[in-house]
Amino acid sequence: MPAARFVRRMLGRGSGGANDGSLDIPAPAAGAAPPAAGAAASSVYEAPADFTDASSLDSGGKEPIGEAVAFGEKEAVRAAVSQGTALEEEAQQGDQGAAEADGVRSPVQPRNAGFLRSFSNVVCIIIGTGCLQIPYAFAKTGWIGIIILFLSAFIGSYTGVLAIRCLYYQGPMGQRLHSFPQIGRAAFGRVGQYVTQFFNYTYTLGATCLYIILSGQFIYDMLSTLGVGVPQKVWMIIVTVVMWIPVALLKEMSEAAIMAIFGLLASIAVILICTVMSVVKPYTVMYPNSPAPDHHAALGAGIPIALSSIVFSFAGTVVYPHVEESMRKPKQWPMVVYAAMGFCAVFYLMIGVSGYWAYGDLVVSPVLDSIPRGAPATVGKILITVHVIIASPILLLSLFLDIEKQWRITAERLGKKREFLVRLVYRTAIVAAVCGVSLAIPYFSDFLGLISSISCVTMYAMVPIICYLKLFGHRIAPWYEKIWMVVVLAISSVACVWGSIDSIKNLIKDVQGSK
Repeated sequence: MPAARFVRRMLGRGSGGANDGSLDIPAPAAGAAPPAAGAAASSVYEAPADFTDASSLDSGGKEPIGEAVAFGEKEAVRAAVSQGTALEEEAQQGDQGAAEADGVRSPVQPRNAGFLRSFSNVVCIIIGTGCLQIPYAFAKTGWIGIIILFLSAFIGSYTGVLAIRCLYYQGPMGQRLHSFPQIGRAAFGRVGQYVTQFFNYTYTLGATCLYIILSGQFIYDMLSTLGVGVPQKVWMIIVTVVMWIPVALLKEMSEAAIMAIFGLLASIAVILICTVMSVVKPYTVMYPNSPAPDHHAALGAGIPIALSSIVFSFAGTVVYPHVEESMRKPKQWPMVVYAAMGFCAVFYLMIGVSGYWAYGDLVVSPVLDSIPRGAPATVGKILITVHVIIASPILLLSLFLDIEKQWRITAERLGKKREFLVRLVYRTAIVAAVCGVSLAIPYFSDFLGLISSISCVTMYAMVPIICYLKLFGHRIAPWYEKIWMVVVLAISSVACVWGSIDSIKNLIKDVQGSK
């Protein structure tokens, strides 16, 4: 029996034949980079059956393996299928095999996260401060914002799956990539790596700046009413110091699991508070003698900037490689990302519809400033501040893991004491720089629009699709999927350019108005 037929019978058809929610990794396109050099036969990366398409076991998708497949190799495939995926072991083999050629052992994240922990990590990053912008986005677009919301969720789910496929583009005999910059380099060389790094780091650091601005603003608003005269910028510095503690101590994504769950619960509570207060105390009840706010079915002029804001509310793509890398059963990744997007979409719909219905075109961002002052608003601000302090270390950790893998900041290479010192110093320097930028641009709404327009939209939708097509070739996707990709790229481009222009104009007005 030819080897290709044997493998297909053992693994089943990976593209459309299995309905277990696993990722289907197609064969690399012609001209794609070969497996990592120096990986000996005893330590090659064997992609788990859960991520393998039968066609990817052909050489470059062209020539079958033929009878050159040894009996022992067939037995290894059979064992992988029968026993499930031992991805932690396999990922370590791939990383170590490539690194041993340079005499350095790459850091490998332990795969011990289950579905709930992975789901919590993703949702904690996705759901948060962005939810406070949803009613304001609806005010920019009208009720058509509901369609934009679900469209953004679907795009995020699709590109989240594509992004992880790109990590395994080398197929069963190659090394798994670790981050978006590595995907960019595999697809477009050093230029692709640097461009991807720019957007990746801009989003991560920009979102952290946004968290610091928002939490400092909330603490100042709450305590100033009690007579505490501490300036908002001082609170922003204090928040940064509190966030720095877990940033300095956490080393792996799996260590942030408990923080992610608490952050998730805090965000859900904030959304419920805003939803209930919007229904109970709409604008017409708060101000019975004032004209009712306006509501619109659709406002075309505000769609681009609103789209970029809604996309920010679903963004978390830069963290996905590290979350998937920590999963005990990586075949569950599609279920994790689709469940997380669906979960967030439902709660965003609640706060968006209720907030826009209650306050119409007079709603402000964040929406907590629209609901009546009192205990509910105060509790909501406290909870969102807690979430921000929890989510920021998780977001920054994805950046730090990229840096530490790229520069090989490991205990094996530097020693435990030196590795800890290097990690502490450079992480502290980055956090301090982020704090400095936050102090210079304390404008929440427009800063959010700028960050999401420039980097968030790019990393959320454009980079996964472009790199996927480059790594696997356009022939891998059916015609209707190609049309969908073109539509997503067109929408993303418009949102990126138009949203950036509007955000920059608004920021200029903010700066001029504050003088």
